[in-house]
This record gives sequence, structure tokens and C-alpha cells, in this order.
Amino acid sequence: MSSETNSPLPHNQNQLGQALRSPKKRSAIFIVVVVSVGVHVLGLGIFGVIKIVETISPPPEFEAPPVVEVAPPPPPPPPPPTTKRSQKSLPRPQPLAAQNPQNMSVPAISMQESDLSFGRGMGGGLGELGGGIMDRVDISFFGIEGGNNVVVLFDRTGSGMGIFNRTRQELMKTINSMTENPGARLAVLYFGGKEGGHQGISRGGSDPTRHDYWWPKGVRKDNWLQPARGDAEGLLADLKAIPTPGKNSKSLVTKGAKDVQRGKAYFVLGTNFFGALEAAYKLKPAPDTVYLMVEPDVAFTSLDVVNKAHAAWKKYGVPKPENTKVIFVVGKPAKQVRSRGALNLMVKLLNGGDLSPQKINELIVF
Repeated sequence: MSSETNSPLPHNQNQLGQALRSPKKRSAIFIVVVVSVGVHVLGLGIFGVIKIVETISPPPEFEAPPVVEVAPPPPPPPPPPTTKRSQKSLPRPQPLAAQNPQNMSVPAISMQESDLSFGRGMGGGLGELGGGIMDRVDISFFGIEGGNNVVVLFDRTGSGMGIFNRTRQELMKTINSMTENPGARLAVLYFGGKEGGHQGISRGGSDPTRHDYWWPKGVRKDNWLQPARGDAEGLLADLKAIPTPGKNSKSLVTKGAKDVQRGKAYFVLGTNFFGALEAAYKLKPAPDTVYLMVEPDVAFTSLDVVNKAHAAWKKYGVPKPENTKVIFVVGKPAKQVRSRGALNLMVKLLNGGDLSPQKINELIVF
């Protein structure tokens, strides 16, 4: 058999009868494969060495830049100082400018006096609406604020002559301060005498609230005055017409309040303020404060007198309005008041009962 006959033949039918490639070509391919595998193994080895070195090597340290302290910005300037003030009058409306005023048609506005009421009703809320139409301005008498509706029970008794000029000046000062407060109301009643019983105690048990008080000349009884409307001029004139008591003032004093009303005298013997107090309680709207000017060493001589007088008041008088307080104006130093205990008791009883000593002191003007 020849050598061609012993050579392996390919399986491809298109090459039948041709001998396979030579052994030299096969060895070259084998070398290429081995070299390729070696290159890959070497590359993987180098990559592994690099990773191992990165893993075991400490991380690089970076030095932070030095911290530079920055000065804080200066504080903002303080706000400008503000002053708290109470608005005593309604703000003026801004004027309306029009090119042809004669061509403007303005509807009529109908307002009744009752719609402008102040104090405890509608007006009591106007000043409390948080920056509303008008701030509430309390009336001050003898340095004590009393609200927007106040009553002064003015002592026209012989015992009140000693402080009459001072009380008159204080009252006139209060009236003048009210002229710029359109919501303020004032009532003044004179009291004195003993026709209804000295200290409000009558022997026959008669009603002490029907006597010994009267309204000033030029003032409509049972009505509030509003000095901002100018209706306190009659009261001011009447106060100014009363002569200032001096050392020899017996001719100014009479036994009955009717003589004072007729202009025959100016002061009355005896003390009975219950009629004036009842008239004050009946005013509508009810007063915020009643200032009662009184000489305690004459009106409240003992605890027994106070209890009897208050018992007569409870029998004949009207109840005190719920939100009304009674402030006693003594007008002389506390150390000069001998009947302080009786005074404190009457303050407590007329203001509704259980009051602390501190509250009682707040309701007395010395």
C-alpha cells in the first residue's frame, strides 16, 4: 500500500481524496494557544498582585486645610422705640378728592343716637375689637380709673366742707379730661342731710333712699352727661358757684337739703348717701364705678352703725349692678381716720361681700 493510501482523509465530501493538513501546521496552532493562555494567566496574576497591594496598603492621609475663624456679622440695629397711647377720639376720615364734586351723588346716612352708644353695650365692645374703631379710655378720678361710665356722689354735708375745695378741683379736672372722649359718660349727684335718717338709720324705719340727695342745677335728673358733647357746662357752672368754705362758714350750712336746693345754703347737716346711691344704680347703662365721697368718722362711727345702716339699705335699696364697683373717697390720710374698721366693713358690704384686705384698700382713696 502506498503512503497516500495510509494518510487520513477529511470527512468533507468536497475534499474527498485529499490528504489532511500536515503535522507542522498543527504544532503552530498549539503554540499560539499556549502563548495566549500564558499571556492571560500572566495578566491575571499582575492584576491580582495590584489588588492585593491596594488592600494591604494603608489609605492615604489628606491634611485638612487650616480652619480660619470667621467673625460673626454685627447684630441688626434695635427697632425704634414705640410709645403706647390711647386714642381719645375717633380718627378723622380721609378727604375724598373729585374732579367734579357737583356731579357726585352721595347717599344719605341715617344714624340714631342709640346706635352710637358706648360703655357696657355696643361701645364697650368697640374699644376691644383689636385695633378697632376706638380704644377704650378709662375715666380717672383722684388718680383711680373707673371705666367709661362713672358716677360721683358728691358730699355736700357739713362734715365734707373740709375737703370740698379739693374734691371740687378733682371733679372739674375729670370733666375737662372727658371732653376728648366721645364714649365717656358722667353723672354727679349731691347728697347730705338726715331727713331720711342720719347715717341712713331712721327712728321710724322709713325709707332712707327717698331723701337727702339732689341733682345739680342745669342737669336733667336720671340722665348721663357726655362732656364731649358739651352737656356738662351746667354742672361746671354749678360747681363754680359754690363758695369755698372758710373758718366762719356757719351761714353756708342748713338743716335740710331742700334749703340747699332753693339756694338758701350750700351744705347740709347730717350724712345720708343711700338715696344718691340708689339713683346711681338705676342709671342705664349701669355705671362701671361709683365714687362715694364721705367722711368716715361721721358716717361710720362704729361697726354696729354700719350693720344697721346696711340692713336698712338692703331692705329699701336696689341691688348693686353686677359689674359696678363702689370706691370710697375719704380725702384725708389713713392715719387720721379713727373708724377704720367700720369704714372697711362698709366698703366690703357695699361691694358685695367677701373681699381681701388688699382689695378693700384698693377701693379707698385717702
